[in-house]
Amino acid sequence: MEPIALTLGQKFEIEKFSREIDNSKDLQALRSIAKDLLVAWKQQQAASDWIMRQPRDL
Repeated sequence: MEPIALTLGQKFEIEKFSREIDNSKDLQALRSIAKDLLVAWKQQQAASDWIMRQPRDL
């Protein structure tokens, strides 16, 4: 099985948003971003768990 890897485009997006976060002086915006990322992370975990529970027909 091939390992999961980020695409070059995804790596650039990470760098772009990381710089925006580093340059932000708005604490409320940073809190909002953190909460949005937490929700996205947990949704991704739920999706991964759901996929793993699906029957495998090979």
